[in-house]
Amino acid sequence: MVLKAGAADRTKLYHFKVDKLLGKGGSGTVYRGVDTKSGQVVALKLFHSHYFQNRSHIKELAKSVARFKKFKHTNIMAIYDFLTGEEGECLVQEYVDGPDLTWYIKNRPWDISERLMICAQICNGLQYIHDQGFTHHDLKPGNVLFTRTGVVKLSDYSLYRAGLLSSLMDTGLKDLVTPMYIAPELINKHKATPQSDIYSLGITMYLLFTEKVPFEVDSLQRLYQCHLKTMPDHPSAVNRRCPQAIGDVIMRMLAKDPNERYQDCDMLRVHLGEIGKSRI
Repeated sequence: MVLKAGAADRTKLYHFKVDKLLGKGGSGTVYRGVDTKSGQVVALKLFHSHYFQNRSHIKELAKSVARFKKFKHTNIMAIYDFLTGEEGECLVQEYVDGPDLTWYIKNRPWDISERLMICAQICNGLQYIHDQGFTHHDLKPGNVLFTRTGVVKLSDYSLYRAGLLSSLMDTGLKDLVTPMYIAPELINKHKATPQSDIYSLGITMYLLFTEKVPFEVDSLQRLYQCHLKTMPDHPSAVNRRCPQAIGDVIMRMLAKDPNERYQDCDMLRVHLGEIGKSRI
């Protein structure tokens, strides 16, 4: 989600009073709203009319939401409801009151321990999503949010199971996944897996620890070719403040073969924790 807050272009959405535009992205527009029944402040994601390929995809998403809203985790944005009707398809979510990781990278002072703690929280959130049988499929700094107290919340994650997500990829959903963070196997229209998210997290961590993107190219085609065939420069060679050990972790996450990446986010979190302890 490209977060550009400002005045909303509407005052209500279903039974919510809309008071702020939070951002627009490839899949929809996000507003801050207040539930006129309970007074709860929420985030409302109104999907673009062209996002869903057919009614069966809407029904499948509604089923996933019904299941997923029962689960709670500190590091993921809570899902409250999915509304569909004359006003469009709308996801009702937890409102997170802080900035995103893009802001953090640009504005916060360099602190290895703090950055490792952020990565650990992301791993916790991703592992929870994977344990429920889902993938995020669009992990990037703009979808890593912070509360005012510094708690990480993963947002804009896919509520589709891997099988349906694969069918959507065949009909154009690939165009809605942010190109800089897309895993090579998704470019080739293979199914999304937890290792696909680990690759996207690897790109995110590359930016977090080098403050540069791994592939500086001038076209989408060249970017896809880099994802498929080119390994980026080692993070510690790009930014001397990035320890060799952290750079090694990131390079493993960016392996072209999903089987060569970390088995799961718990394993990744433990490895990062060991690196953090060794630096104390």
